[in-house]
Amino acid sequence: MISVIMSAFNTEKYIGEAIESVLKQTYTNFEFIIIDDASTDNSLAIIRKYAKQDPRIVVIVNEVNLGISK
Repeated sequence: MISVIMSAFNTEKYIGEAIESVLKQTYTNFEFIIIDDASTDNSLAIIRKYAKQDPRIVVIVNEVNLGISK
């Protein structure tokens, strides 16, 4: 198993397309960790929608914006 990690901050325009791109890969034995970095748009709602549909998705929510390196 591998882990795919994605950070998101106010990405509602593109987050669905990015998530679908990872989920459509031919290799399926992975966990998909998505970290919402305190988005103020609908990014987190979109991420959670996908997480409800696919058990490989793990959602982590930062309460304050920490930036991509944190």
